[in-house]
Parts: sequence; structure tokens; C-alpha cells
Amino acid sequence: MKEYSITKPEDERVADFIGLSNHKLRQLREKDGGDMAPYFIGEGITVINRALAVGHKLLTLIVSEKFDESQITTIPEGCNLFRCAPSVLEAITGRPNLKDPIGTFLRPPQNTFEDLTCKANLIVLTESVQNPTNMGMVMRNAAAFGVDAVLFDPQSCDPLYRRAVRVSMGQVFSVPHTQVPSIPKAINALSEMGFLTIALTPDPKSQNLSEILNETSRPIVLIIGSEGFGLSTNSLTTADCTAKIPMHNNVDSLNVATSLAIALYAVQT
Repeated sequence: MKEYSITKPEDERVADFIGLSNHKLRQLREKDGGDMAPYFIGEGITVINRALAVGHKLLTLIVSEKFDESQITTIPEGCNLFRCAPSVLEAITGRPNLKDPIGTFLRPPQNTFEDLTCKANLIVLTESVQNPTNMGMVMRNAAAFGVDAVLFDPQSCDPLYRRAVRVSMGQVFSVPHTQVPSIPKAINALSEMGFLTIALTPDPKSQNLSEILNETSRPIVLIIGSEGFGLSTNSLTTADCTAKIPMHNNVDSLNVATSLAIALYAVQT
């Protein structure tokens, strides 16, 4: 580990971190072709330690001037630790105090669709789940309920985006995931492999999820859609079936991550 003191926001060594709280800019920079595409950011001691535990390579740590680095399990020799003055931290995060360290990791190679699905029994497929908080909760739910793989389309938030990683509490590292170019094509491919593809929707015409689960012994794919519009018509019609979660008091829908948690619990029971 190499340790440096950063006293000015203009220091080139922290240039990649300036404006970290600008979510739209960060997601743009971290997309394929962006200057930050080869990396992902982890925030917090728990998240960083979980990333290290599964072998992710830590490149840089941003910390406050008095941070105790012994809280990080193992800091690699090649890692740069930047102790930043309050003015630098404010330029990076929008606030002069930094409770949790920020780490930059080398992004791992993306898993293949075939590798993730060939032995899976339970898969989550997301279409246009764009909110990083929701994606983080999707990954945390997937870890909690034993999901074998999460597949997401190009319109969904990257599960390794910093906010999604933080909300997942680092559980994103324990759930294999990969991007698929087309949700309908992925649904067709999974159906051909023997999965029962279930599109979750609040449509009252759909069958109750519990009834569908009671009638099948096939491996399951749960398909969830965007926060505002749900699943596209194409995805709903391509799936083997559509399912709803019964609700009371004229509630017509739930948060996408909440719905997924209920559905995954139903699969387990």
C-alpha cells in the first residue's frame, strides 16, 4: 500500500473521484466506452471487505485524514490510499466529512448467459429497472433468497454502480449476474431450457403467483419490470405466464424490489 496526503481538490490523483455525487454523470462514465468503464466503486467498510473477500482487486482508497485503515481486512500492496482534507472530500462527495471509505476496484469480466443459466434453478430477469436503490435491493433480495443468477437488460441499472452496490450491502458480490441484450430473447431461450418464465404484474387478470408455483416443479424465472411502467407488452406476452401478488385496500402495486422479495419468499415456501 502507498499512502498519500491530498490537500487540494485540483490534485490530479483524485480527478476521477471529483463529482462522485453526480449520479447521471457517473453512470455515463461507467458505461461501456466511458473512461471509468474498467472500474467499479465500493463505499463503506462492509462493502469493501466483502468485495475483497471474493477476490475483487482494490486499486484506490479515498479516506478522511483520521481514518483507521486497520478496519479494512487486507489492503493490497499496489493500492493507493489517499488521505483527503475536508475541502477535497467536499469536492468528491458534496460534504466535508467522510465516515465511510470509498474504494475503486477493477471491474471483473462479465459472466456469460450460458455459464449462469446451465445449472440454475432460480433466476431473476430485470427489464428497465433503472433506479440504483431498487437495483441494490434486488441484488440484496436475490442473495437473501438463494437466487442463482440475476440477468438485466441494457436499460436496467448496472448492479455494480456505486449506489446499487452500497444499497445491496455488498451482497451484489455474492450473486452471479450479467447483462442480456434482449429480454424477450432471453425469455425464449430460458423457456427452451425448461424454465417456467413468470412475468410479475399487478394486472388483475393474472393468476395469483402462489397458484402458479403450486402447479409446477420446473426451475423458475421471475421477470420484473420498470418502476413506472412495469414490464413491456412484448415481455408480458413472451413469458410463459403472468402472475400477480394479491393485495388489499385498493393498493394497485408495490415497489419493484418489495414485490420481488415477496415473490422470492413464495418460491421458497
